[in-house]
Amino acid sequence: MLLCVVVGLLLLVVGASTLTRPAAPVAAQVRPDAPTTSAPGPAPPGAAPSAGASPTATGDPSPDVVEGRLDGVFVADRGPASYAGADVSVPTSADSGRLYRVDVRVEDGLGLDPDVVARAIGRTLDDPRSWRSTGRARFSVVPLGQRADLHAYVVTPGTTDRLCAPLLTRGEVSCRAGDKVVLNAKRWVLGADAYGADVDEMAAYREYLVNHEFGHALGRSHVGCPARGRPAPVMLQQTKGLQGCTANPWPSVTKG
Repeated sequence: MLLCVVVGLLLLVVGASTLTRPAAPVAAQVRPDAPTTSAPGPAPPGAAPSAGASPTATGDPSPDVVEGRLDGVFVADRGPASYAGADVSVPTSADSGRLYRVDVRVEDGLGLDPDVVARAIGRTLDDPRSWRSTGRARFSVVPLGQRADLHAYVVTPGTTDRLCAPLLTRGEVSCRAGDKVVLNAKRWVLGADAYGADVDEMAAYREYLVNHEFGHALGRSHVGCPARGRPAPVMLQQTKGLQGCTANPWPSVTKG
């Protein structure tokens, strides 16, 4: 009897030693190049808006740059035909030629600062490459309310058509009508294909636009391209195309 008990105990010990132990816990392993996922968090400050969001302009515009031909920028077809006048002065630095005083108005609702527009016009007209290069004309921008010989307007296409009538601007181009120099805001903001759409090209187009329309105020008429590859005269209608010439905003380059 005692022998049977001893044999049984030996069998229990041997059986227990052959049981498999539970595996020790193993830390999860992720390959260094394996993608990981996480719950979406808030967008970081300054992140681009998602599709369908309406981007909001922030900050003040540069004092020397007016809105350019960018995605989401547009000009209304018609405005209220009421205007905000510029209060700044841009005196001429030229000392020869007839002095023309110019005031500047911008149609309400365009979102353009009249003082910024006036500085751009004054800076163009007082550039040595502009009409002052002829020695026969010079321009000073004066605040609205002071005596002015010419009145510059930046207005919607519909108001351009009204101010330019009976000339047919068809909402696309600008004009000179009597003592009014009417600059179509569609062109001021969106430019023209002949010049392109980056910042420098837009600035050059506005210089052309100002010089062309003030050229009409000086009695200049439209001309054609003199030869393929040559700089376009300012009085060529460059907004409509270059006729084989290269874009040029300055009268001095082609002597008028």
